[in-house]
Amino acid sequence: MIKTKKEEEIRELSEKAREIAIATSIPGCASDVFWGIAEALQLEGREYVFMATLGYAGGCGESTRGTCGAILGAAAAITLASGLTFEQCMEMKKNPEKYMVPFYSKKMPKKRYEDFNRILDVMEKVQEKYGGVTCADIQFEGYGQALDLRDPRIREKWHKDVAKHCQELEGDIAAWSVEAILRPSKWDKRLREWEFPRSVIKRDRGRVYEKEEKNFKFRPRFIPGKGIQK
Repeated sequence: MIKTKKEEEIRELSEKAREIAIATSIPGCASDVFWGIAEALQLEGREYVFMATLGYAGGCGESTRGTCGAILGAAAAITLASGLTFEQCMEMKKNPEKYMVPFYSKKMPKKRYEDFNRILDVMEKVQEKYGGVTCADIQFEGYGQALDLRDPRIREKWHKDVAKHCQELEGDIAAWSVEAILRPSKWDKRLREWEFPRSVIKRDRGRVYEKEEKNFKFRPRFIPGKGIQK
């Protein structure tokens, strides 16, 4: 469990995480960001989790299709920092009334949703500055195309022309994540404000939310290069 700190300490640690993430910059975006955060905050067990994040790079397995690996590495660090153990998760399952809070018609674990909100804070900042949260979207917004990083020839070009863009992204995400971890967070219903994927909306998930909360509205959609679309 990481205790909240004074603003000056938060700024120093966030910049330290940024520097470490950029300096690590060899194994992959996910592990770079994770290590920057975990090393700056001296998170227990970070060496083991670092190895687990290696496969998240490049939208997971360098496929470019999934969520940006740097975001995935940050999510791993944010949840590791919460200090929630396997035993505690099992205890939550056994005693839901003690650990869970109302979330529309269901109950959700309060502790986990505090972490979810921290992760969403980081994702929103990435979306605003880099034009998306998937590896492909970020690449398109940054340099006009998505690269197959598994191709050695493209990999060479990436290191020469593109790596600095990704390093800046890694540094930002590491710094933003430390700020999210160290500042007070609370459980709330902010998750409903996130734009649901079309596949979810098609399954009437969006309509269910509208029925349960009268004033619910989907957030305006952000389209890279065009801004907010109402």
